[in-house]
Amino acid sequence: MGVFKKLVSALSPEELSRLPPEKLPENIPLDLVEDAPLYSRRALEDLILAANAFHLEARLAIQDHYGDEVMTALDKSKVVGNTANVKIFHNKLQDLETVHDQWREKENQALLERLGNGIRTLNALLLDVRAENSDTSLAAKLLRAQSAELEHEGMFQQAISRLYRHSERIEGLLARFFRVRLDIVQHEMHGKLQQINSLDQQSEVLRQQIEHLRGELEETQTLWRRTIKKTQTNHQAEHLQARISALVTEQRAREVSISETQLTLWLDALVDTALHPRTRQTMPAQQSEARMALYALLNRYCQQQENSAMQIARNPFLQVDPAQAIRFMLLSEQFILDYFSKKRNETTAWISDVAQVRSDDLDGLERMILSELKRSSRFRRREL
Repeated sequence: MGVFKKLVSALSPEELSRLPPEKLPENIPLDLVEDAPLYSRRALEDLILAANAFHLEARLAIQDHYGDEVMTALDKSKVVGNTANVKIFHNKLQDLETVHDQWREKENQALLERLGNGIRTLNALLLDVRAENSDTSLAAKLLRAQSAELEHEGMFQQAISRLYRHSERIEGLLARFFRVRLDIVQHEMHGKLQQINSLDQQSEVLRQQIEHLRGELEETQTLWRRTIKKTQTNHQAEHLQARISALVTEQRAREVSISETQLTLWLDALVDTALHPRTRQTMPAQQSEARMALYALLNRYCQQQENSAMQIARNPFLQVDPAQAIRFMLLSEQFILDYFSKKRNETTAWISDVAQVRSDDLDGLERMILSELKRSSRFRRREL
């Protein structure tokens, strides 16, 4: 189009009229006529009409010969590049990388919060970018499978090359994001573990106090005390229950919150990095360290759910919603199984031809995580 615009400015009307319509670009905007020299406008209008007629006829012939799907794939190859989804993702990723570099130098809490917000924003865009990558890859695969006529061979090859370059660019952006995200998530998980460790000793003291008071409460419920000193016993029981409730509340306040949403985000960061071809072989140490932190947090999450249920079972007078306590039955192993089941359902939207990720890769990663998680769980039980 740029070359054609220069020709419009340089050639005479007679020279313009001799340009072959088949060599001109598609979809020439009519606005070009208004910018042309006054003496060339009539010739330019006729040339544009001839070019549009040629390209429309050629398009209909290709569509009739190869089918609608191939035509759609060829059309897609003409609009790849800085599409809206990819452009937004690219710009926000650049901002994230800038903040990440600053945080690596200063480790400022405000910068860390900005990084967390940036990661959440890009996570929200991830599905659309991956879907575009998958569509681009499928379009290239469809065109490669065609037995193109000799006259169309060059057009098909150019379309495939454009689609492939677009998919490669997206894969590069994803790899950059996965590297930064894993680094931040790893830091976040270690921060959680440090919080947990620092409060564990205080929580254990409270647990022992609760157990001691519960023993006293059980003693007040003996048949002898309930019959001989009924009034005194009831007052004492109420006092003990109030003290136990206060200690349980304090114990919960000292627990570091771990939610399923957090676990899923951490697992996403680990799985995406382990599956992507540009990060799975280049970040083994970071992935291993992140996995171990995640296993510890998964175990702790389930331990918290179980402890909550046990408190209600042993102290039924506590004012807690029983439905919430039952959630301890969601064991870490089941959490992983459910996660990978959902991940498989998403693969059609994000596994691309360029990425060369197979369902076997997802299966292998699931088996490895479950195996190491069970080993980690047994080790923690022996410690306890």
